[in-house]
Amino acid sequence: MNMLSRLIFFVFCLISFQVAFAEINVFDLTVDYQKKPLGIASASPKLSWKIQNNDNGTSQTAYRILVASKKSLLQEGKADVWDSRKVNSDQSIQVNYQGKRLESRQRYFWKVKVWDQEGKAGSYSPIDWWEMALLDADDWQAKWIRHPDQVDNELLAKPAPFFRKSFSATKPITSARAFVTGLGYFEMYLNGQKVSDHILDPVKTRYDKTVKYLVHDITDLVKEGENAVGMVLGTGWFNHFAKAAWQFDQAPWRAYPTMICQLEITYQDGSRQVVISDDSWKSSSGPIIFDGIRNGETYDSRKEMPGWSRSGFNDERWQAAKVVDGPSGKLLPQFIPAIKEMQIVKPVSVTEIKPGVYVFDLGQNISGYSRIEVAGPAGTEITLKHGERLFPDGAVEQKQILRFLKTGEAQTDHYILKGEGLETWSPRFVYHGYQYVEVSGLPAPPTLEMLKGIVIHTSFESAGNFACSNPLFNRIQELTRWSYIGNYHGIPTDCPHREKIGWSGDGLLVAEAGLFNYDTKTAYI
Repeated sequence: MNMLSRLIFFVFCLISFQVAFAEINVFDLTVDYQKKPLGIASASPKLSWKIQNNDNGTSQTAYRILVASKKSLLQEGKADVWDSRKVNSDQSIQVNYQGKRLESRQRYFWKVKVWDQEGKAGSYSPIDWWEMALLDADDWQAKWIRHPDQVDNELLAKPAPFFRKSFSATKPITSARAFVTGLGYFEMYLNGQKVSDHILDPVKTRYDKTVKYLVHDITDLVKEGENAVGMVLGTGWFNHFAKAAWQFDQAPWRAYPTMICQLEITYQDGSRQVVISDDSWKSSSGPIIFDGIRNGETYDSRKEMPGWSRSGFNDERWQAAKVVDGPSGKLLPQFIPAIKEMQIVKPVSVTEIKPGVYVFDLGQNISGYSRIEVAGPAGTEITLKHGERLFPDGAVEQKQILRFLKTGEAQTDHYILKGEGLETWSPRFVYHGYQYVEVSGLPAPPTLEMLKGIVIHTSFESAGNFACSNPLFNRIQELTRWSYIGNYHGIPTDCPHREKIGWSGDGLLVAEAGLFNYDTKTAYI
């Protein structure tokens, strides 16, 4: 290639690159502000996207949306569900779907292209998708069930109920979904594995008006052949038995923990199998012998049941679950991000305040729970008392909590060892607001590494931050973020240590700060 040819080739490549980079691109597609959501309940979901190219002055002047029932159709440029045609509009947020009637369970594929201010069309976005939830009450074949020994007129504190069901998947599997909830809180397992990293599902609601359920993709957890599904329930706010100033023990929805679960398995031949909660499920108590959202949790590891959520487990001593009416609230999918373990805070010090009693200082106020690693004889009971302040003698102070809580302990967990080497534990159905942990009952003096603080909150993505040359302003910003996440657990709360409930004033005052710092859109729709 001579010099002139090289020059021409170089100019051609440069022009091609500039043209390609100048093209207006569409990315970050969302449906009802969610990315690839599994449980959309709206008949007219709101579609949003972002645009970009190398020209800061670029703006959208029109768009075209294609929606299809199969990805292959969109790849061919066909839309059998909705073709918006070219719409002259700069709107790229919350564009209402206006196609055919959307069906329960169905996955829909979509893409969008836009035109810029010069009337030039960009390429279509990458193909994205959403799935519909169970839209009609008749879609639910599953029944609400609970442990058979729980009697309505004796709403007392009871051990957490465990449930299990064995089932067989008879053919090669294409996909599987779980439509599930358990009140007050639940954890779900399939073949011995927890189905998600969520904490404290579902979010708190008025259960006589609305009950949130989760949609989980369990395709990789269900196997051809024998399977088992397991559930364990916490009391949460559904059976708030502790008497307190706010009278949740008198709530009109109050009842014993209950659950509903519907597994839908689609086989490669197109057939579908449905596994539902009913009286064929078995139920038992287990190692969680007490849990109260304001009180704490007690766990006796000697009562663990290895393999309880796996096929082949001997459940002959388990009882048949009882079918019940369940809460009166409408079942709706939960779309706010789940509560998750978001951060680990290591203690900065541990002090023996009196023989056998130690206080860990995290150096930072958090909302969450403590995780311990300890070894000792079977039956050893370790107590973890959480608080934000200390008495002059160094003990954890809880006076401002116990002023309002009339039943039992506050923010205090108990773990009973099984005596099998190093044991690791943290509670499942409670969280605390604290900086200090008073630990007693240890078989030996602790190390600083024995305990960690686990920060949990609604798993919003960070949307913005602020920093400057003024240390005071930076510290205010840091505390603003800590305060916001420390008080967001499904709803914005007033405090994480005492009340843990929402007040409209508190929620209003923090909304703007929250939106600046975190992507909280799904919390407000």
